[in-house]
Amino acid sequence: MKRVVDVFKNRGRELVWTYVVHLQNDDDFHPGQLDFELEALRLSQIDKRGLASELSAKVRLN
Repeated sequence: MKRVVDVFKNRGRELVWTYVVHLQNDDDFHPGQLDFELEALRLSQIDKRGLASELSAKVRLN
């Protein structure tokens, strides 16, 4: 399952980066919106997009 997730700076809601997050789902794991947002935040830390405390993520629902 894939979702587009935007990562923002908490202050001012400035768009920092957009990720296409792909999470495998099976009989035991059914990813929800929060799973995609957490993965985007994890990726933003790897890519050094900002401090974890300064970023938030939101799945695009359309």
